[in-house]
Amino acid sequence: MNKNFYQAVVCKKIGSLNNLELHSLKSKRLHTGEVRINVKACGMNFPDKLMVEGKYQFKPELPFTPGLEVSGVISETFDENINFTLGTKIMSQLRFGGYAEEIIVNKKDIIKMPSNFSFEEAAGFRVAAQTAYVSLIERASIKENEFLLILGAAGGVGLAAVQLGKVLGAKIIAISSSQNKQSICKELGADYSLGYKNLRKNILDITSGEGVDIIYDPVGGDFFDIALKCIKWGGKYLIIGFAGGYVPSLPMNIALIKGISVLGVRAGEYFRRFPDKKEKAIVNLFRFAESGLINPKIYKILNLKEVVKGLKMIENREVIGRLILKP
Repeated sequence: MNKNFYQAVVCKKIGSLNNLELHSLKSKRLHTGEVRINVKACGMNFPDKLMVEGKYQFKPELPFTPGLEVSGVISETFDENINFTLGTKIMSQLRFGGYAEEIIVNKKDIIKMPSNFSFEEAAGFRVAAQTAYVSLIERASIKENEFLLILGAAGGVGLAAVQLGKVLGAKIIAISSSQNKQSICKELGADYSLGYKNLRKNILDITSGEGVDIIYDPVGGDFFDIALKCIKWGGKYLIIGFAGGYVPSLPMNIALIKGISVLGVRAGEYFRRFPDKKEKAIVNLFRFAESGLINPKIYKILNLKEVVKGLKMIENREVIGRLILKP
């Protein structure tokens, strides 16, 4: 990394992923409270793709660099009133900007990495783990021995829910699209790991005809209606995202008849509104991480030049766990 310039992925035009380009950008000066991070790894997330396409709820001004989470080392600080020294290994969650060799963030937005994590694991941890945490603990108030049905279970936010659900004592039913994905879900703690075929019948067999207590759905799309029929009376349906490609409509008669709660989950927005809960979540998640109970599964590591390839892999749902960019 040149002292005065750095490489970053830049989106100058909303639309196709192919609009993304690698550019050399001039380093900016720090201001009060800011630190410069030498980025070692960037987590790739589905919202990054949506942001480039103009389909995400938050729309940065053009041009912008995608990327919601990074890990790296502190290379420069503006002032001395900081709890971290130069070279400290940290992780940071962003609204955008992570696909780069360096970033500037406020010192309040950095956290020391878990001691047992690699840079790649640290870069793939917070977005998925915090999504699972807000979903299961804050929104669904999950209880021990409740049946938790996880759709798209082999993706990043899916596997985070599998692991966290196991820690919390739930009975995990993980749904994914291939034998390989199903094996990994089982390996990471799922009590049952199934495909989408005969979904309703299989769920009702497992739950003795009652259905599941909680559905965790980052997929939406074609299986929403089927999954909805697998929920028990008074159950909770967590809307995480729409990786299946479109936003389904909720049949209100089913919500009425089954007395269910439908809960939207935006972990980032939730923590912006309740910062005290964010601090508690991070403490708990790091405790689980350092105990080896939650650990992001890294599927593949790409370089910045392969960013379009990586986002298309996410789009096509090829990724098992987390996809990482290394500057």
